[in-house]
Amino acid sequence: MIRLILDKTAESFEQDIRELIQEFYPGEDFEIRTEEGVHFTNTTQEEKNALKQAKATGENAEVNKKSTKNKARMASEITPEGVQDEKIRLSFEVAASEMSLTGVRKDDKSVIKKELYETLVSMTGKELPWGDLTGIRPVSLVSPMVEAAIEKRKTESGSDSVKELTESEIRNIKTSLTKEYCIKGEKLDLMTDIALREHRILNRIYDLTGRTYKEGWSLYIGIPFCPTRCLYCSFLSNTISAWEKRLPEYMDNLRKEIKYTVTEMCGRHKRPLQTIYIGGGTPTALDEKWLKVLMDIVHEECGDANVPILSNETSPAHARKHTVTGMPGIVEFTVEAGRPDSITKEKLQILRAAGVDRISVNPQTFNQKTLDLIGRKHNVESVIEKYELAREVGFENINMDIILGLSGEKLPEVTHTLCEIAKHKPDSLTVHSLAIKRAARLTLERDFWAGIYRAGDENEIMAETRLQEEAEAGENYSLIRHTGTSVSDVAKEKTKFRYPEITRMMMAASYTAEVLNLKPYYLYRQKNMAGNLENVGYSAEGKECLYNILMMEEKHTVIGCGAGCSSKFVLPSKDGDPTHKRVERCDNGKDIKSYIEDVDKFIKRKEELFSLIK
Repeated sequence: MIRLILDKTAESFEQDIRELIQEFYPGEDFEIRTEEGVHFTNTTQEEKNALKQAKATGENAEVNKKSTKNKARMASEITPEGVQDEKIRLSFEVAASEMSLTGVRKDDKSVIKKELYETLVSMTGKELPWGDLTGIRPVSLVSPMVEAAIEKRKTESGSDSVKELTESEIRNIKTSLTKEYCIKGEKLDLMTDIALREHRILNRIYDLTGRTYKEGWSLYIGIPFCPTRCLYCSFLSNTISAWEKRLPEYMDNLRKEIKYTVTEMCGRHKRPLQTIYIGGGTPTALDEKWLKVLMDIVHEECGDANVPILSNETSPAHARKHTVTGMPGIVEFTVEAGRPDSITKEKLQILRAAGVDRISVNPQTFNQKTLDLIGRKHNVESVIEKYELAREVGFENINMDIILGLSGEKLPEVTHTLCEIAKHKPDSLTVHSLAIKRAARLTLERDFWAGIYRAGDENEIMAETRLQEEAEAGENYSLIRHTGTSVSDVAKEKTKFRYPEITRMMMAASYTAEVLNLKPYYLYRQKNMAGNLENVGYSAEGKECLYNILMMEEKHTVIGCGAGCSSKFVLPSKDGDPTHKRVERCDNGKDIKSYIEDVDKFIKRKEELFSLIK
């Protein structure tokens, strides 16, 4: 356990400080001491209960070791002041009041994290690939710098034709990022390259419609049904069989919510709808009848919504009456076909006829043992069969998703998956590092799955990191002492071991994408992500998913319709700076039943945010 002592100023940055320390010491529990008292984070509930009891009684309290989570590391007794000193691995004191702070929270956070990062690097002798960044959208830090540099050169040159940065300008951006966030090397290059690529990609929206992405919005439609529930899934998703009788009600409410949303955005606020994304769940879990109903809803409520807006354009080049989707002004229509056990030829034909121009056929893995383990009720052959069927039907933009860190998989299994993907050459590849959420079966049934290896699991990362540190320091003499291994063989072991397993998986995926000439075009990170890595979308030129960029980087408003969906309204910042923005959110609850029975409640939530749009 790590003890974190925070002064009054540092207290409001507790989460940022803790998350940064945790990246150096994965899997550690925390005892937090502030002027308000002591509390635990990342510990078991039993330890938290014991602390509460000790505070209430003023006496030491025994920990009920009912939980199996890190039982060996659990404290046996808690004092009113917290954990006994012998259970503390490290202690950090952060005196932010002694630092050079300005009172501007964003700037102060950077100062605190940078000083802490430099201290941790000095203590551990290692640097983190992402520097002191712990947020989920690293590219969003670069994009405003790219846009500002382009606007500056437009002003200086008096020309609106400036679209690219010079090498010198790119170097200046990287220097600024390194200075503020301590990031360098491969990840710095990756986030900068993606920001530059995203800028070029999003310009296509203007080329197609005459409106910039900042003027438009995107629609997400949630279909929270699947054939079965996967082991790692934390989304609102139920088996389709349990809700078949209430599908008419769900679809009626979905139409009502979409109609209201489109009327507000396209009608009252004159914002063009630019991309549509249908996800879930698995939208193709719907049978052919209901999938056709869904496509009809989209066309009837969205199909001509942009016509009054775009018909006002004076330039014929921008009066786009038709796009690849068949819906004026809507430049992309994506459906997550997802699981091959939900795909039929008729469903693919329904999607194609409706103007869907991008789908996903997601293997997640090409190892049958893993598919069985995670609850996928299909075989690996069916993934290829349905992928080829989609090509036959006419889809020219197909994405495949894979997940690194699935239970039981090591590098050889991931390599096999990547080789299968390389054979079939999808137009894009999305690589996820498994992030385990509280609602996933893998968490809820933790005791059952505890004995199965999972690359990226905090205990595996800790063990692999210790092995690496020992090898690099030349301290791995236990091999000699216990097995009779020669010194030269130990040296070979040291040379052979370079990265934790999950990191090598990500490197293999990146190499595969490079071989397929797929470039990284969007990136995000998550809490509890395997190996503290990232999710990366790779794509062939021109096949990138615009929605993914717009949503993940919060480029414009994305409104979610359907049970469990959330909406993000991107609005001008309250500080009046036109280069800043603020994001207001609302959600559609956490269950299907409440959506079916009271959709008006969720429409009302949107109504409050629509009133903020100027």
